[in-house]
Amino acid sequence: MKKTFVTPQQYAMKVAEIAQLTEDTGEKTSPFFDRLDAALSDDKLADMSKEDFQEIATAFDDAVDVYQDASANLAAIKAPARVLGMHKSLVQSYKDYADATQEMADALQVEKHAVDMEQFRDSEAKQNDLIVKFGTQLRRVMMSAM
Repeated sequence: MKKTFVTPQQYAMKVAEIAQLTEDTGEKTSPFFDRLDAALSDDKLADMSKEDFQEIATAFDDAVDVYQDASANLAAIKAPARVLGMHKSLVQSYKDYADATQEMADALQVEKHAVDMEQFRDSEAKQNDLIVKFGTQLRRVMMSAM
């Protein structure tokens, strides 16, 4: 059975939708990250209410769900032959990004009202590196697809 690939325009549109969803989710989650980061930087996590900490953890979990779904959707796209190799790299970078966000969410220990700081900061660094890598690969793929 012959594989059917999407047209370059369809491919570009689907990838752009995932990129936009990622940006929107990041913007939605950013205020929660900022609140937590400020509390951690000022050593005031203990002063944060249990409800606030739970709200932040829930926002992180929601973002992870979005990123994991987007990762699966990106992997499921049948890329045009001319960008197949680049697409596979793009999919891997996005999966790694989704995994790094999971690590950050896992660093929040709601029941203990604590954060595994090493895991949290490691995840933050990975996410920063991976989103830049994804953006670079995304631009390359989009230029090649069109």
